[in-house]
Amino acid sequence: MKTLTVPFIRPEDLKQDKLPDHPIDQKPWAKEGDLSCEAAFSISHFNHGLCIRYSVIEPFLRVKKRKINGAVQKDNCVEFFIALDEDKSYYNFEFNCLGSIKGAFGEGRQHRQFLSANILSSIQDSMGISLNNIGKANQIRWTLKVILPMSAFSHHNQQSLSGINCRANFTKCGDGLPNPHFLSWTDIPTANPDFHQPSYFGKLIFEPYDL
Repeated sequence: MKTLTVPFIRPEDLKQDKLPDHPIDQKPWAKEGDLSCEAAFSISHFNHGLCIRYSVIEPFLRVKKRKINGAVQKDNCVEFFIALDEDKSYYNFEFNCLGSIKGAFGEGRQHRQFLSANILSSIQDSMGISLNNIGKANQIRWTLKVILPMSAFSHHNQQSLSGINCRANFTKCGDGLPNPHFLSWTDIPTANPDFHQPSYFGKLIFEPYDL
């Protein structure tokens, strides 16, 4: 199982661009001729939540501002899946490169419960996004930084992530792009694209801290 230790960094000390990037480079469903796409993430946690920064380079943008819990997976999109403290059920948070967000909770792909608009709008307000062209390479670089407070995990009464282990995955997709792609931090050896595979999540070890 792929394993990552998540450092504890207080928000006032956090310089996310100084943390190591972890590639989202597994392409279990890639087809010959697919356009190249690169993605990576960095992650840390603090007293009352966690912070994730995604960095993406890709050749094409097709995106629109969507309502909360809209179909952001059709756009240039990054995703975070996490099962708290080995729970069978898990959360998924999905973000397009304009900051539109979707979040849900459940045990599998079917019958998931959307998270409330109040919770997701507070996450949306915390986002930092940048978009840039890369010279003559005909590539677009975009980054998204998001803070997930513990209140985002509304089906749990977890006060912090300090010292616990979770199962998780980080993914990049674009279901509605001219050349759809599906990138994953962990390998998912299924026949068809499906990120809702908790048995193939990796492991996050959250560094403990003294209250």
